Amino acid sequence: MNLDLLRIPTGENDVAVLRYEARRPRGITIVAGHGYSSSKHNLDFLCAFLAAHGCTVWSLDFPGHKLGASGGRLRGIDDCVAAMRAVVDAAWDRDGGTLYTMGHSMGAMTAVFTAAVDERPAGAIAIATGYGRPTALETLRRAGTTSFRSEYVVGVTLPELVRDADVRFDTFLPRLAGKHSLYIAASRDAMVHPRSVRELYERAPHEKSFATIESDHTYAAEHARAAVLQWLDERHPRG
Repeated sequence: MNLDLLRIPTGENDVAVLRYEARRPRGITIVAGHGYSSSKHNLDFLCAFLAAHGCTVWSLDFPGHKLGASGGRLRGIDDCVAAMRAVVDAAWDRDGGTLYTMGHSMGAMTAVFTAAVDERPAGAIAIATGYGRPTALETLRRAGTTSFRSEYVVGVTLPELVRDADVRFDTFLPRLAGKHSLYIAASRDAMVHPRSVRELYERAPHEKSFATIESDHTYAAEHARAAVLQWLDERHPRG
């Protein structure tokens, strides 16, 4: 595997990206995004694993995330989609092949929206994101969770970010019809309950798959390695 650190211009600020280049590429390109308050480092185990199995992966830092290297400010989910689409542009031009968007939590929501509005992705891989999240966050807030790590982000808080998420899902999910999407729930997820992921899966059009992994929310991407690879192998059998 070769690993390159890139900066991709978006018009307002550059997006920092790690490009994991497979030594024996199999024609699969993946654009990956992390969760709220995190960085591309959280996806490293998954991205490196997929690169070792022939996928070229572009993993980005979303704007406004202090642990990341993109800088700027996060004003809302549209900024996330714009950043991921800029990376899709670069990945499509450089690597081509069959391209999927992928993400964890906020990044998974972004991956679904990006695959819905951009004709180039063949589908999306959504890890630990679900339908009805604003309700779940309000429950956590009543239980004493107040910041949702907003101090790690320059810009919107997590409740502000996902306030109209279900409305957006209702709008964009039908546009995934004919694309292949994978929805992964984490069995011990206190942030996004597996029932919420299942509901998102049920609302999504075909072609779609669902998997449950043994994990909490934070490490769901790392623990999703086998499920993601199995799904990719089913669609792209090795010769």
